[in-house]
Amino acid sequence: MRNIFMPRSPIIIFCFLFSTALAISIPSAALAEEGRGLESHISIGIGWEQLDYEEHEPERSSNSNAKVSNATVGIEGLKRWKSVFGGIKAVIPVLQEDDEETWTSSDTTKFQTNTLEYEWMRIDGYLGYPATGFFNPYAGLRWSESKQDRADFLVNNASVAGTATETVRSWSLLLGVRGNGSFTPRWRWNYWMECFVPIDVQVTNSTLPGFEASDKDGYAVELKCGTEYRLSEALSVGMLIYGGRMHWGGSGWQSFAGGTAKWPENDTDYLGGALNIVWRFGKKGSQ
Repeated sequence: MRNIFMPRSPIIIFCFLFSTALAISIPSAALAEEGRGLESHISIGIGWEQLDYEEHEPERSSNSNAKVSNATVGIEGLKRWKSVFGGIKAVIPVLQEDDEETWTSSDTTKFQTNTLEYEWMRIDGYLGYPATGFFNPYAGLRWSESKQDRADFLVNNASVAGTATETVRSWSLLLGVRGNGSFTPRWRWNYWMECFVPIDVQVTNSTLPGFEASDKDGYAVELKCGTEYRLSEALSVGMLIYGGRMHWGGSGWQSFAGGTAKWPENDTDYLGGALNIVWRFGKKGSQ
């Protein structure tokens, strides 16, 4: 199994050094600059995302890939005080499309196909420091659940009956930075950069009763950016695009009541977008 400790560490170091360097470089006068910074708000959006999923099994020289699209609902509630902000945000899949997952051996020979539905829900809670309009670091926790439903198996041109559901539930440490600014008095821009480090994971598979993997080797990174048009002091409409990668290093071979199995190394590259309605309440820094 690939050792991903080294690939993961530069992500954490980069986020930490980037946040620290920017925080130190910001003039102290900018910290209290009026008219800039985060505002307390509630937002809800309807969106779409594509999950580009791959599995890798070097020991057997096998790989799989599929591209699945889902409709999503995004929600965020953020409260800003003078020297701290906190919030909760979530992405919830509501409609799923399936795709054909293709399995190949030695990258050339196709030996299996099946349908794949892949839904991924995540909920984040965080606390941060409102430094300036364009730079606000924060940290928190993510709870994530991904579920993959497979059916219509065709193995070496022979149909195989049955279905399989793999579920991955995890808790991760969240490190991020976000900010915003204005193009005009009514048009605003915003961005988020986030990285996630797993601290607990549980993997189960409906076709392998008794099997459970808990290897925490992995990471996730995500970048979001968007625009908003302010209809009034309290109400805005906006558009958001985002993308990122979630990587799991998989597990070693494990024994269970039915034999031995492993959770393969896998990657999910994702891209999405959403249309949002934002309602702001209270005044920035007044609470």
